[in-house]
Amino acid sequence: MWEFETMRKFVTLFILMSGWLSGYSQTPLLERKITLSLNNERLDISLKKISEAGGFTFSYNPAILDPGNVVDYHFRNKSVREILDEIFKGTVQYKARGKYIILTSAQRTDEKTESAFLTGYVVDEATGERLRDVSIYDPVTLTSTVTDSYGYFEIKIEKPSPELLLSVNRQYYADTLVSVHPEGRLLNIPIKINKEKISLLADSVGLKIRRFWKTQVLSFQQVNRFNIDDTLYRATQVSLVPFVGTNHKMSGHVINDFSFNILGGYSLGVRKLEIGGLFNLVRGDVKGMQFAGLFNGVGGKMQGVQFAGILNANGGLIEGAQFAGALNLGLRSADGVQVAGVGNITVGANQGPQLAGVFNLSTNDNNALQLAGVYNLTGRNMNGFQGAGVFNITGKEMKGTQLASVFNIAGKEMKGTQLTSVFNFVGKEMKGAQISGVLNYATKIKGIQIGLINITDSIKGLPIGLMSLVWKGYHKIEISADEIFYSNLSFRTGVPQFYNIFTAGAKPATFKGDETFWTFGYGLGTAPKLSRKLFLNFDVTANQIVHGHTIQSMNLLNKIYLGLDFQAFKKMSLTFGATLNGYITKNSDSFQPLFTDYQPDIFYNRSLGADHNIKMWMGAKIGLRFL
Repeated sequence: MWEFETMRKFVTLFILMSGWLSGYSQTPLLERKITLSLNNERLDISLKKISEAGGFTFSYNPAILDPGNVVDYHFRNKSVREILDEIFKGTVQYKARGKYIILTSAQRTDEKTESAFLTGYVVDEATGERLRDVSIYDPVTLTSTVTDSYGYFEIKIEKPSPELLLSVNRQYYADTLVSVHPEGRLLNIPIKINKEKISLLADSVGLKIRRFWKTQVLSFQQVNRFNIDDTLYRATQVSLVPFVGTNHKMSGHVINDFSFNILGGYSLGVRKLEIGGLFNLVRGDVKGMQFAGLFNGVGGKMQGVQFAGILNANGGLIEGAQFAGALNLGLRSADGVQVAGVGNITVGANQGPQLAGVFNLSTNDNNALQLAGVYNLTGRNMNGFQGAGVFNITGKEMKGTQLASVFNIAGKEMKGTQLTSVFNFVGKEMKGAQISGVLNYATKIKGIQIGLINITDSIKGLPIGLMSLVWKGYHKIEISADEIFYSNLSFRTGVPQFYNIFTAGAKPATFKGDETFWTFGYGLGTAPKLSRKLFLNFDVTANQIVHGHTIQSMNLLNKIYLGLDFQAFKKMSLTFGATLNGYITKNSDSFQPLFTDYQPDIFYNRSLGADHNIKMWMGAKIGLRFL
């Protein structure tokens, strides 16, 4: 039993020691913390004790050490870097390589090097905790760096000024400006929490997202973006790619008058001109002109002109003009001209013309012109002109003209003209003209519809077409008789001012299969109101006469009817009047005589050319109408 307990304690101790040693071995040599007392020890002996305590080996040329130097220090939980800085006071440089720390003589700032190499830690002023992801930069040269996971930084500044200042920034901490000497020792920079920033963002969901993003996936430049609020200005910058140029890694915080990017560049803003061999990326606003071989990306407002081989993309207001080989994209409003080989997209309101080879899209209002090879789409209101090779769609109100080869749609109101070859659609009220080759639809019309088929709930105006269905318009089913066909059925639809007539009739006495005489036809008419219950009718119809199952090439009975419609009851009226008949036949057709029961007084009988004949007579009609 005793042996088992002893073995268990040994295994537990071994595991704990292994974990501690593993964690300790992963700590960088210069960041390893040790506790050590050196009592008037020679320098070489002191270095040996430090290396033994830290678990590494020093490598150096003995010539750089003063053999008479005596070390008398007591270090408690100090990093190797801090201990060496305290012993050498900045006269020796040290670097870790593998299991060695290499000591070399420190370089001094002089006329040859003209540079300063600064190192140090950034700590929380209240807790002393060393802070990672702290941005440090020189406001003059824009040289910058970020502290590592131990709060340590190194920065080399070319041509430092005698009064060198370092700007120290971290999210949720107060911005700090530190005066340092170019030949200074290891710096220890305290910064303190900015309570105002935390109180403004503490309850924000965005705060949690940014914290996760920062701790998990932020790059060096993204850390700077969150940490630094300063805006810097430079007249001109030149870069090869983002962060490799005269703005260095501070590019995202610099506004330039002129920006030249050999391949591509990134900046806070441009005030006059930017040229990129491949691309330009601007976090803030652009004023002036942008040229890019592939694409321009602007996070803020664009005031000027953009040219790109493929894409212009803007996150803020666009005031000016965009020209792209493929696509222009605006995530806010646009007030200018957009010209693209493929398409233009504006997420906000659009106040300027859009011209594209394929499509134009405005998700909000559009108060200008849209011309596209295929389609135009406006999500809300359109005030202007839409012209497309295939179709136009406006989500809500359309004021102006829609012209397309296939169809036009206005989701709600329309004031203006719709012109297309297939169909027009207005979801609510149409004020103006709908003209199509096939179908027009609007819930309400104040104006005119011209198409093969017109459909509406109500209209103040005229529907002109082969068939017009007005739900609150003119509808009549008529049963009538005349001197030739005394069994007729017809349907009138449209409005009283102008309606369509679909008619058919037969001679009941001929109902003997192939001997039946019957007719079908179409006509137009108008019914002016004479009094509350009395209407005048003026109709023009054309009917094809059929004998059995034989339809002759020309056997038309044409009528002009002038009569009265007396509204005897609410849903029924009596109609009667006179007709002028014109009967046109082809001389070569063998056809049974039309006048089998009644011989009218034909007052006109003439040949029409060599093959046709026309006969004319006066007749009458009487009938009942319903609805």
